[in-house]
Amino acid sequence: MGTSERVLLIGLDGVDSREIQEWLSTDSFENLRSTKESGTYDELQSTKPPWTPCAWPSLLSGRNPGKHGVFDFFTRDGYNKRLIERPDVDSPYLFEAADARGLTSLAINYPVTHPVSELEHGAVVPGYLAQEDTEFHPKGLREEYEAEYGDYVIYPEYGTDEDAVREYVDVARCRRDMAKFLDSKYDWDLMAVQFQVTDSIFHDLDDRDEIRQVLEKVDEFVGDIIDLGGEDPTVIIASDHGMGDYDWTFYINSWLAEHGYCEVTEGESQYFRQQKDELKGKSDEKDSPSPLATTVKTMATSLSKVGLSPQRIHSGLSAIGAAGYVERLLPTEALVAAQNQVVDHENSQAFQLYFNSLGVHLNVQGRDPSGVIPEQEYDAVRSELIAELKEVRDPDGELVFDDVEPREDVYEGKHLDDAPDIVLTPRDYRYDVSGSILDTFRRYPHKNHKPEGILLSNRSLNTDDGAKIYDIAPTVAAALGIPIDSQTDGRNLLETDDELEREDWDDLADGYVGAGADADTQSVEDRLADLGYME
Repeated sequence: MGTSERVLLIGLDGVDSREIQEWLSTDSFENLRSTKESGTYDELQSTKPPWTPCAWPSLLSGRNPGKHGVFDFFTRDGYNKRLIERPDVDSPYLFEAADARGLTSLAINYPVTHPVSELEHGAVVPGYLAQEDTEFHPKGLREEYEAEYGDYVIYPEYGTDEDAVREYVDVARCRRDMAKFLDSKYDWDLMAVQFQVTDSIFHDLDDRDEIRQVLEKVDEFVGDIIDLGGEDPTVIIASDHGMGDYDWTFYINSWLAEHGYCEVTEGESQYFRQQKDELKGKSDEKDSPSPLATTVKTMATSLSKVGLSPQRIHSGLSAIGAAGYVERLLPTEALVAAQNQVVDHENSQAFQLYFNSLGVHLNVQGRDPSGVIPEQEYDAVRSELIAELKEVRDPDGELVFDDVEPREDVYEGKHLDDAPDIVLTPRDYRYDVSGSILDTFRRYPHKNHKPEGILLSNRSLNTDDGAKIYDIAPTVAAALGIPIDSQTDGRNLLETDDELEREDWDDLADGYVGAGADADTQSVEDRLADLGYME
């Protein structure tokens, strides 16, 4: 053991600060409540945007996306995209830095940890965004676990809502069981366990009782994991973002097209699930579009050839008050299948490259493969577009954005140039910002991410100035007795940084990250679509 105490870092994806206060005011959730009562509870501010793939790397590294280089679910190569993986995160993780100092770390189910880091002293079990059959470290670990506990699964699979609670609980139980299994094999210093289902249930389930059932079981599993720490371990429980109500989808590329910034062209339709309750059912029903959707797609393609796009059709229906009636008659799948227009990146000035990245890319000469905007006009075009976006209002007359900012006002670091040129902050995070080409606005009440996550600890933490997601890595490093990263954007919440050693984690933990797996990611992208991230 490298320190006199063990440290448990437990991640609860998507648990919201407002939501958790309601749960903890009851007699349930004994383990989360006792952790709160014995130490600290506060909000934990997430990244911009508050998306899982950039937030967890920030939590594990203590660095903002401008330093670690991940801003969304995808990384870009020109106008193309690829689902991110561990080599895309240009920063050591906390458990790698601990391993470099000779401590034994166990990392279970954290997103963007595949392909696995080859720790010398511990184990890594990848989580969200990895393929279901991904490799664990060390080799043979999956087979050893499954020989004792049965199949280890990353993602729940269910055919009906009746199966959902059981599936989510079974998936969460895998995290607890893996923690128990690794505890029996390692004399560990750091155990980091993440639960993704605490996010997924809010995307997938509408019934509050069902959500509560899953969360109560997660609380039970959290208690089991804390018990593995022995006598008085340091416990830090954190979420990467919050969760709450959204009202609208704003189709920003449609708006950009209407205002002369974005060109569109005919392209292959994309089948995404905006209203998942209409598309759930038997699993074989999800594999292909319905006959109705296929018919609508064919009709839309024909109509587009005579100048009738989905936007124009919808606008015409709206003018006579019939759009809502048609939407009620047609499944959402059919409506989205009608989309046969995509962004013509090469001929556009500006566009949102990814599905809901909350960022606008400009197409600049000398920088982008088919740049349109002359380099000397970049600042003027960007400033003009920022000013226009700040004034966008929804059909109710409300402003859509709280902030529209140049990227250098949000991020800093060697990967600043990889960020969107313009960063969007929706008003109160009540708007999805979609890259699909449909009508400009659609009323769509649902749950999605908010920036206010949670921080719980059985220790007294200094959160008088608030707590940010970047604070977790230096705080855990201090608890472990290893140097705090000199590049961190956070602070140690246990004591003053001046009393602690600092070291550049790039030097401390260089060499842990291998090459990408180059795997087929379609099944993972399908899961993201199920959760509404690729609309």
